[in-house]
Amino acid sequence: MSEPRVTATKTTFGHLSESFGEILKGKSPEELAMIPRIPEEIARAKIRLRKPLNEFKCAICRDAEFVHPWVSGKVDYTQFVPCECVRAEHEDKKRKSLIAYCEIPEKGREMTFDSFIITPSNKEAFNICLAIAKEQSEFNFITLVGHSNHGKTHLAIAICNHQLNEGKPAKYVYVPLLLEELKAAFKKDGDDSYMSRYNTFLNVPILFLDDLGTENPTSWAQEKLDTLVDYRLMHKLTTVITTNKPFDKLPFRIANRLKRDGKIIAITGPEFGGKK
Repeated sequence: MSEPRVTATKTTFGHLSESFGEILKGKSPEELAMIPRIPEEIARAKIRLRKPLNEFKCAICRDAEFVHPWVSGKVDYTQFVPCECVRAEHEDKKRKSLIAYCEIPEKGREMTFDSFIITPSNKEAFNICLAIAKEQSEFNFITLVGHSNHGKTHLAIAICNHQLNEGKPAKYVYVPLLLEELKAAFKKDGDDSYMSRYNTFLNVPILFLDDLGTENPTSWAQEKLDTLVDYRLMHKLTTVITTNKPFDKLPFRIANRLKRDGKIIAITGPEFGGKK
């Protein structure tokens, strides 16, 4: 009894294979990418396929809003990418999400490398920060030192903006507020909880610590900053620090680590004139 069943099964699949082959003839990569593979996808596809093509907003994805990418001459069913009909919308959502995640101040969106005024006193800092933004720097830990209004924050945020424009995550932190946020996070849950926030600061690919040394120097604050700097140094995670304090006024342990393991860049000269 089993032999006829196997034969019938082979015959059935043989016909299906031939029919399927006919269906695939002349199909574009985009159309092939819409062939369903998993049960849920098949169920949704059946509903869509019952509708006439002219009733869909998008003839490529049949309003599914995604396709499987076409890779090396064949469809990669393990991946999903937005269909071109929603790609611009998805990119806009991603950009806004990265900006919200970065938490740079509203005015910071204007602080770019193009709007920075280069002078002899800040040219080295500009070149190193630009190299970091382009991932071409030999340094992954730098400290910009100088008096207020010398362009330190502008350069740090310019790296942020470059990363955001490339669709990459970065995190801007005003150090005194960082510590206040961590304290407040003890009462929160989820993504806003203390551990979640602190882990973000520890592991984000690029972190900007603005105005180090202006925080309230409590033992708790010192411990958190020490751990943060040590962890990122040990894991070679790109970190940009700005400070207007002399190094002998910074926390002793952090100052020693920054001098020993990082690059210190002093910005002198007249006050920074702002953007172009």
